[in-house]
Amino acid sequence: MAQQPYPAFGVPPANSAWVPTSVQPNNAPQVFIPPQPAPVQAGDPSTSFQGSFGAGAAPLFTGIAGDVLRHQGETYLQRGKLYVSRIGFLSGGIIHYHFSVTPAYVRTKLLMLFAPFLKNWTFVRSPEHIAGGHRYLPPRQDINAPDLYIPLMALWTYCMLVGIGLLARGGFRPEAMYNAVSSALGSWLCQTLLLKGVLWVLGVGGTAPLLELGAYSGYTWVWACATLLATLSNSRMGYHVVWVYSSFASALFLVRTMRRVILQESRTYNPDSKTHNYFLLGLALLQFPLMAWLGRLPRNLQKS
Repeated sequence: MAQQPYPAFGVPPANSAWVPTSVQPNNAPQVFIPPQPAPVQAGDPSTSFQGSFGAGAAPLFTGIAGDVLRHQGETYLQRGKLYVSRIGFLSGGIIHYHFSVTPAYVRTKLLMLFAPFLKNWTFVRSPEHIAGGHRYLPPRQDINAPDLYIPLMALWTYCMLVGIGLLARGGFRPEAMYNAVSSALGSWLCQTLLLKGVLWVLGVGGTAPLLELGAYSGYTWVWACATLLATLSNSRMGYHVVWVYSSFASALFLVRTMRRVILQESRTYNPDSKTHNYFLLGLALLQFPLMAWLGRLPRNLQKS
């Protein structure tokens, strides 16, 4: 007998052997479990660079070629570290040394610069004995140590005074400030190279680093600010008094400092030689025209 189809959602006859069952949908989330990589043996050179370059780069660093590349990379790295350590004037330690100042140091240093004859300044730096030699104490611990904080602040003040003077006289222009800053930096560099050249002529060129000589010559901006202030005061007598005093103070400070550098910090120089006296005298006389040039405003912008 043919089987009669059951109506949808109907009830089967009583004599039927069919037992309805309910099928529940499988709503369980499917979790993907990635395959585990094969264990890597320690010391295997073929897998040392997989973490950085991927599995495809492993054959490039295997065997003798990989050893050569690793050796060359370590060699270049060591050379780079050595080169950076030899750049003294750019290293963090040297820069930190010349900016290690305190308010008490700044006040005492300014007093020494403006009144070098007020008391018996020694101008002798204090050494600190370390293993294998000695080194000089930083400015915060030694008033005679050179620093770059005061020269840079004095240079910034000088440029501001130039701008104020040009503005007060109706001749302020941006290119005028650019020329003032360029001339100031150029004169600072020339005086630093002059000090270095004097030491080389005397045979003690390696006595003082170039950065320290730049700090010594940078103190000129302290006296230049005073001379420029006298110029802005429109008092001819006051200008000449300040100009002579500032030039004399600058000459006295530089002569005493350079004499200490030549005679005390150099161990190969002959103290009986009189050549250094002529160079020091020329350096002292140079301060007078230099201070007169720094203590003026641009001629073509001055008020007639």
